[in-house]
Amino acid sequence: MKKKVLVCVKKDIAHAINWALKDLTAITAQYVDHIYQLEKILEGEVDFSVLIIDSIVDGESTVPVLQKVRERTKVKILLILSADASKQEVVNLIQNKLVDNVIIRPFNANQINDAVAKLCGIERPSEKPWYMYTKPQ
Repeated sequence: MKKKVLVCVKKDIAHAINWALKDLTAITAQYVDHIYQLEKILEGEVDFSVLIIDSIVDGESTVPVLQKVRERTKVKILLILSADASKQEVVNLIQNKLVDNVIIRPFNANQINDAVAKLCGIERPSEKPWYMYTKPQ
């Protein structure tokens, strides 16, 4: 049975995350663009294994949403932080156990792939896909 991943990120990184998740055939991803869509989904029965969320969506901080998610569900959370986030903010999120993993922008496909595989408890393929190879210089 495939694990479900819910993705709520800014449009500028949605494609990059989609690309990174292509290699994980044991998951299916559902994308939402706005916090109100995420909250609507979370009001019902949550059957997602992982929530990938950007630290700011629609110009608002997502920390209050993370607190609601933690109160209602046992979904694992991967937070994508902007590079200008303070070190103290990251430490607070982790110490308060609001998130299970944090990736700071800019990120690469491999980081997303590793984090989601770990949070879902699935094994990554041992062979690199063709798009992760770099051309020798």
